[in-house]
Amino acid sequence: MGELIDRRYNVVEPLGRGGMAEVYLAHDEVLGRDVALKVLSRRFADDADFVERFKREARSAATISHPNVVPIYDRGEAEDGACYISMEYLPGGTLKDRISRDAPMDAGVVAEVAVQIAEALEAAHEGGVIHRDVKPQNVLVTRTGDVKVCDFGIARAESAGTMTGNVILGTAAYMSPEQAAGQPVDPRSDLYSLGVVMYEMLTGEPPFASNETAVPPKSKNPDVPDATDDLVVRLLSKDPDGRPPSASALADDLRRLAQGQAPKRPPKAEEASPGQTDATRPTSVYSRSREKKPGPRRSPRRKNLADVVPWLLVVLFIVGVVAGGILVLRVLGAPL
Repeated sequence: MGELIDRRYNVVEPLGRGGMAEVYLAHDEVLGRDVALKVLSRRFADDADFVERFKREARSAATISHPNVVPIYDRGEAEDGACYISMEYLPGGTLKDRISRDAPMDAGVVAEVAVQIAEALEAAHEGGVIHRDVKPQNVLVTRTGDVKVCDFGIARAESAGTMTGNVILGTAAYMSPEQAAGQPVDPRSDLYSLGVVMYEMLTGEPPFASNETAVPPKSKNPDVPDATDDLVVRLLSKDPDGRPPSASALADDLRRLAQGQAPKRPPKAEEASPGQTDATRPTSVYSRSREKKPGPRRSPRRKNLADVVPWLLVVLFIVGVVAGGILVLRVLGAPL
């Protein structure tokens, strides 16, 4: 194409187009490397809200440093005023491309991919950032087959609302029920979206692709292991409390699945102590092991010895007195 943006980035070819921006393969003439250049569509250049969202993507992603998050290199404006973001170029395409080619995917591969996404989300959530648009198109594949999460364009701090004006941000097929309803969301909303992504990897389509009632992935793909099926169903719970409590907990479960082990299930409600809430109920063996336990009880044998010892002392005292008396009598009765 040959267009030079901001006297630095030489556009090579288009890579994709989204709702608010186009992405190009470009060569950074200053640093001598290929980059993915995301340019805000010119039709939004005069829309202050879209411009702010675009700039926020650069700020949000720049706060997250993790091997599974696409790093942001630079942000600026072209000669015509169009905003751009320069980021790492990954030649492996998107996870959506891989799903289109390989689905249904092996459950072990799905777990290995999902754990990388969960770790990226864990890093974002620890920084107070909720992605809000987790979908296969926003997961890029590296040369080695690993994945990195990108496109934090609608990410917000956890305390922020879900809506801009009257528009609910996100992609409908991957959006959690609470996000779709315009309600405040927390990090578990991203976990729901990851559950949809896993479902699509396992079956070839999102759970609500045909507007039907969602069925477990195993119903569409009998090769899905029971443990994987169970975890995806939990992730797709309409109630956030029914999902894993955090991206970190989910990553732990996914590692176990990748190793052929079943995830650790949280205790059932009836197992909780009286007055214990969902927030205080332990959810893993590690938290249970930290609970205060009662001290050891004295064994019956030790209790019996404690009762007998005083009487033994009395008997020994009497024996000593008698023995001493006999000894004195013998001494007195001995001839001079």
